[in-house]
Amino acid sequence: MSKKKSKEKIIEYSKLEHKVAAVWTRVSTGKQADNNGSLESQKRICDEYAACKGIRIKEYFGDTNESAQTEGKLYRDMIEKVAKDKEINVILVASYDRFSRTGPEGIMTKAYLKAKGIYVVSATQATDPDSAAGTFMENIIFLFNQFENSLRRDKAVIGMTDCLRKGNWFSKPPLGYNKVKVEKDHILTVNETGRILRNAFIWKATEGIGDIEIVQRLKELGLSIDRKHLNKILHNPFYCGYIQHSLLGDEIIKGNQEILIDEATFNKVNGISNTGYEHKKITEPFPLKRHIICSDCGGYLTGYTVKARGKDYYKCNKKGCKSNHSTEKLHQKYINLLNEYNIPDEYIPILTDVLRKVFEEYNQNKGETKKVLLKRKTECENQINAVKVRLGLGEINNEIYTATMGELNSRLAEVKRGLEDAGKNLSNMMKYINQTIEMSCKLGSLWNDSNFVDRQKVQNLVFPSGIYFDKEKDDYRTENENEVFKIFRRFTETYKDEKEKATTDFARLSPSVGMRRLERPTPTSRT
Repeated sequence: MSKKKSKEKIIEYSKLEHKVAAVWTRVSTGKQADNNGSLESQKRICDEYAACKGIRIKEYFGDTNESAQTEGKLYRDMIEKVAKDKEINVILVASYDRFSRTGPEGIMTKAYLKAKGIYVVSATQATDPDSAAGTFMENIIFLFNQFENSLRRDKAVIGMTDCLRKGNWFSKPPLGYNKVKVEKDHILTVNETGRILRNAFIWKATEGIGDIEIVQRLKELGLSIDRKHLNKILHNPFYCGYIQHSLLGDEIIKGNQEILIDEATFNKVNGISNTGYEHKKITEPFPLKRHIICSDCGGYLTGYTVKARGKDYYKCNKKGCKSNHSTEKLHQKYINLLNEYNIPDEYIPILTDVLRKVFEEYNQNKGETKKVLLKRKTECENQINAVKVRLGLGEINNEIYTATMGELNSRLAEVKRGLEDAGKNLSNMMKYINQTIEMSCKLGSLWNDSNFVDRQKVQNLVFPSGIYFDKEKDDYRTENENEVFKIFRRFTETYKDEKEKATTDFARLSPSVGMRRLERPTPTSRT
């Protein structure tokens, strides 16, 4: 009987006799690659670090634009090639957000590489890849990078929601409308297709004919449309001057678009006897309505009351879906879920200190980027002045001047946007983190003791995109957590069974025992 081949033991990073690195550099967009000098800065930082630490650089990868929010082709090719290279044992990056901003995916990729004896090392973030504390710190940074992306996305969602609340439709207009953006306003007007489509509402309201016949009549007028699309149009309040959007939930807003059909005709088509679209926003028994998502069909759960029994229920309104649950059950399970985010008292100072270090490191990296961008800004401004002088001396004509100035001004604008972002620091985030940790210690009771409005605030804070309920497992699925609370949950799960080990490891991170800040290494610092 043959013996199984023993698994090759991974050599700890600190014990590697010969460190051979592949350098990975990247920016997110082509404009950043052309204008802000970040690629050159990343490469220089990695070269200096490698020279200081005695690391031999074997190959450079990236050196172009590719988003770190998803694992792109260049990134996957680099991982595959490095994993097959028997000599490379380090992937060197200027900072961990250059390696990945995908959070859990980045953590898994790093673990996959480490299992092959390859360490991902940041030149500007000093961690200990051999210890549990160092690995956890690296994971925190990956999650924080994803959290920053989520903050940007949330800002975009807030902007889009504000736009809708002002009655402006920002996305592709429905069939029958043209859209023109004038400064910050979106102007939507009925076009020729819309004028033909208006007949569908009139025929439906006055003659009561079916959708199939309407489709045929529209085709005769030159508009081809299928019956399902027509049905959606006839039920879309946009055509009578209102805006309905998933970002608004149940709320319907009076829009600024040109009205295609009057509200009375639209109501008649849809069998609506009352005018307007007033919805009861506050329904105390059903705080989770349109927050819980059915895992079977993807529809939101709504609430209803069985008066004969005096009991409240949530149900999915999708035809054929039989997801139906008592509010008592779903509320108690929700409270239990929120309680899973509680941070043990003894870990609160430790986690607060870890996050503080992450924020400090983040601000330091911003400072490095700001220096590079300021240099690029000066270069752009000097180039612009030089072009103006050349035009004045008659060395170039107006056509060349206009084209050159357009390009230089575009570069300068991109650099200024980068400076604006680099100028933002996270000094106020500590207040936010402290408040969030405090809130996390009592989320379940906080939600249970609150009124409808405050419950929804808690829900939207922890699960901003809603939460799935799995009918088969009869429990919630946490797929869309707020990134901060995800960190808290993972922290607690990882160390709840290793209390003594966690306390020992994280004592090394405490400033009281001399743990240095996360900063760009100097020739005298140690990895």
